[in-house]
Amino acid sequence: MIRRKDKREDIVPRSYWGPLWSNPMTMLNDMDKLFDDFRTDWESLFVVPRTMQGELIRQPLVDITDEGDAFVVKAEVPGLKKDDLSIEVTEDAMEISGESSSEREEKEGGYVRKERHYSRFHRSLPLPDRIIPDKVDAQLKDGLLTVKVPKATPPEKKVKKVEVK
Repeated sequence: MIRRKDKREDIVPRSYWGPLWSNPMTMLNDMDKLFDDFRTDWESLFVVPRTMQGELIRQPLVDITDEGDAFVVKAEVPGLKKDDLSIEVTEDAMEISGESSSEREEKEGGYVRKERHYSRFHRSLPLPDRIIPDKVDAQLKDGLLTVKVPKATPPEKKVKKVEVK
């Protein structure tokens, strides 16, 4: 209960803080936790991941679909050529990486302007089922990498008819 100088208990009722926050410090701790959770969720949208050396880490957007006998992985890799990409597969995972670089020089009016661009990425994708690494097929078209990854043993679909009693 909060007491005032005049010691009248009816000025600030006992239930002022409510049943959840009987102690003001509990309320402040709960608010801190709420703001920390909010900051963590939103911070991931705006903070760009970086390596230890400060380089930007670029990860392509990836969709994985299960087509029953195979997985189809689609990755957005705009501006990359097939020679810039590397795909490595094991029985239960796939790694896609790539790098590109370009250099441009312009000479105009006694000035020379040189620009260099370098980017790289690495994406590791664990797969839920075992696959056949020797039969993986990859195609690149219009900046979209499509990789078909056949499963080692397609799941058996057992159908059992149940009699209603």
